[in-house]
Amino acid sequence: MSYIVENDMCLIDYNGLPSLWGRWHPQYVNRFNTMVGDRKICSSNIIAFLQAAYKFTGKPLFKEKAFELMNKHGYLENLMRPFSEIGRAPADADAWSRMLSEEWNHSDDEMYFLAYWALYPYAFHDTLKDRFREAIKDHWNWERPEKNALWNFCYAMTGATDFDLEESIWHLKEFPLDMIQFASINSHRKDIELVESNFRGQTTTEVLPPDERPELKHNRNLFMLDGRDRQSELSAGDTFLLPYWMGRFLGVISAPVGK
Repeated sequence: MSYIVENDMCLIDYNGLPSLWGRWHPQYVNRFNTMVGDRKICSSNIIAFLQAAYKFTGKPLFKEKAFELMNKHGYLENLMRPFSEIGRAPADADAWSRMLSEEWNHSDDEMYFLAYWALYPYAFHDTLKDRFREAIKDHWNWERPEKNALWNFCYAMTGATDFDLEESIWHLKEFPLDMIQFASINSHRKDIELVESNFRGQTTTEVLPPDERPELKHNRNLFMLDGRDRQSELSAGDTFLLPYWMGRFLGVISAPVGK
């Protein structure tokens, strides 16, 4: 973080230029229209990173920079912007903005939620903590249809009690024992109810169980109905283990109980 702050809130690559995704300075972040998600996520992530750096080092620089970004450059307003306002950039926006906002970015969801563990617990004061909890709840409500234990337990981290525990347990119980990407076709099924095409990419009223759908990883669209046989394995099990041990850590699920 010292390196990033010293380099104008950028992660400088080997060629002396900012890396593609390592740019958090106001000139880049605030160039986007307010509906472009990168304006919100860059603000949310960098404040979380600065708070974590201050928490573990106590260096005033990180706290000062975070308040400068929030108060002088609008990063607090950016990260608090409701997801209902996030969508496609207007037709007259630049090509980069239009590309970044052409659909809901599910990889961004994972980046948001995992960084919430530094945004909320390490907030500089209780007023900020209340604001951050509000932002996290707004995000969770949009992700709630996925019944994803990871999103639910990240929300539970804020002290929430309405984090859909039963749906989280369902998600973990239905998770397949392997992560092999077999061919999966569901769009022809008569037991699903389709919804109108939407920016979020939700295709049905209810998400299918993990072992019946083609997508399993947290940064994918879990409402995807069809997927080809990719002849590959997605992970070594961490997609399941992360929410499982997060739930254990929070005490919302227990160790296995023998019969």
